[in-house]
Amino acid sequence: MAKYIKIKKENVNIANADSDILIGGVISVTQGALNGVGNANNVAIQTEGGTTYLLTVTAAAEDWTKDIQRALTANPGGVMAVVSPSSTVKVTVCLIA
Repeated sequence: MAKYIKIKKENVNIANADSDILIGGVISVTQGALNGVGNANNVAIQTEGGTTYLLTVTAAAEDWTKDIQRALTANPGGVMAVVSPSSTVKVTVCLIA
């Protein structure tokens, strides 16, 4: 599994965000909140350190979840994997907790 994933800034539509999103140490990628409740708008990414990134991708969370999982496993042992979304929906919110 890749050590880092990168979501290119071209796939992000957050006000005043003009750089890529880089997330390291990913251990879990789920659609919806971490409690397992599905949400058509959110992808939860949890890291080794316990940080959670909650991405809002309106009506495309299932596609984004699969695309992030695919990116993580497509480059085993690699340093970084770039997420190639199959949806045209962009990340509009990235909450970090």
